Amino acid sequence: MSEISVSAQIVNLYRKTLEKLFEKDDYQRRDEIQKTKKELEKLKLRKSNLQNDLMDRSITPQDYQDMKGRVDKELVLLKDKLTDLQQQISPFKVYIQKEVPMLEKLLEYYRKSDGVTKKKILNNIFAEKLILEKGKVVTPVFTEPIQLILRISKVLRRSEKKKEVDLNQSLVATLTKNPIFQF
Repeated sequence: MSEISVSAQIVNLYRKTLEKLFEKDDYQRRDEIQKTKKELEKLKLRKSNLQNDLMDRSITPQDYQDMKGRVDKELVLLKDKLTDLQQQISPFKVYIQKEVPMLEKLLEYYRKSDGVTKKKILNNIFAEKLILEKGKVVTPVFTEPIQLILRISKVLRRSEKKKEVDLNQSLVATLTKNPIFQF
């Protein structure tokens, strides 16, 4: 079986590709952030209108205090909600930050692992059991993340320059036509 090596360049491109794919999945949180921001602006306008009404003597100071207290309470709650939404880290981002870097040292880690861990690693690389003929693997079927890494590797090899390749439209188009991750 030929050795699968993952260079830092491939890992970096894999990370960028995943970020672009996962960014599309983050639309609900982004929509909620936009709605919360609009609601905050609306409440700030209400508070300003209350102040204007008080100065124009359209409302009493007591009414102003009551309504201002309610608006201030809603403002605090919405600001907290916005902060929470902006600080949320999706499981995808955690995967990208913590798990993807391990790919660079996977072979080293595999060699030092016990049998159980080696089996888990192989199960994460190959989608089906390996079939050996004359000591060689016959057409291995890779898991979806590994298929993506192999596609990225092909794009890098086809690149005339061996410098970092941007996620150009051809790679994104390929991934859109043949999606690896289903959302």
